[in-house]
Amino acid sequence: MPPVTGTRERDDHFERLVSEAFAPLRIRGDETPGGGSGGSCGTLRSARPGEVLITRITGGPCTVQRPPSLIGSGDRQLLKVALHGSGRAGVEQDGRQCLVAPGDLVVYETARPYELRFWDPFDLIVLGIPRILLGPHTDPLAGRTASAVPTDGGGRRLAAALLRETADELPACSGSGGPHLADALVSLVLSALAEQPVALRPSDDLAERILTHCLGRLSDPRLSPESVARAHHISVRYLHKVLQRRGVSLASWVRSRRLERIRRDLADPALVDRSVSVIAAGWGYLDAAHLSRALRAEYGQSAVEIRAEAVRAVRGPGLHRDPAPP
Repeated sequence: MPPVTGTRERDDHFERLVSEAFAPLRIRGDETPGGGSGGSCGTLRSARPGEVLITRITGGPCTVQRPPSLIGSGDRQLLKVALHGSGRAGVEQDGRQCLVAPGDLVVYETARPYELRFWDPFDLIVLGIPRILLGPHTDPLAGRTASAVPTDGGGRRLAAALLRETADELPACSGSGGPHLADALVSLVLSALAEQPVALRPSDDLAERILTHCLGRLSDPRLSPESVARAHHISVRYLHKVLQRRGVSLASWVRSRRLERIRRDLADPALVDRSVSVIAAGWGYLDAAHLSRALRAEYGQSAVEIRAEAVRAVRGPGLHRDPAPP
């Protein structure tokens, strides 16, 4: 690649890097106090643990825009959670504006227009989460865009620490442990954002708390509508009514989340010596006879086929030691 020298060329190069990582953007370097352009020339390093993207971006003062003209149906639909390490910044989306200080988290989505303004040189860690992974959290999170979230305590501090540590070890993020890291990142970030008050309808807030409660108890085979209703001091009938407004069936949602995690563990080369039934039971799925049919219906592969791919990955095609029995 020829060297990138002029300010305009540097801006264009940086714009291409960031656009290719996330979605088409427009980036323009701001003028320096002494006149002329300071340029937005920066650096970008990224890794893809599991299905999420984590990126560390540095740059100079600039404006980043995702205007309607650049939004296409084929673009990746990402929720972007940015942790600001340095510099003053502003974010605008969905009619909201906020100022972001070092240490703050802020959310914006690639599906809709947004604008970022960096007044100082900046250091940014961005977690890109495909919207499909958010499930019922999608709508509540849409109400949190362009709202600064301090990370000075609780789960927010933990989420920020994990983001920083992950960004410091990007080369190690794409290995066999990537899906587990992705789960941890998404869970901690969603938990951190849930700590921040937002104007939700009471039923929306309750639905989010119900589903978060269930996520933390997927390994418990006793998880049921009755146990969830008791934990939230509501009737089973009202529980189903609240979730129905979100288009969620509790039984189907819990089943899908369990199958996701069982499939992930079956495909993990580090767990090839753990039997299918043990993995399934570890996620509260006790109907082992039905498991392979459920996995095939959901993912197009049986438990044995998923496990066989993991065995080949760790032992190679020429080694035929049998994996752990079902």
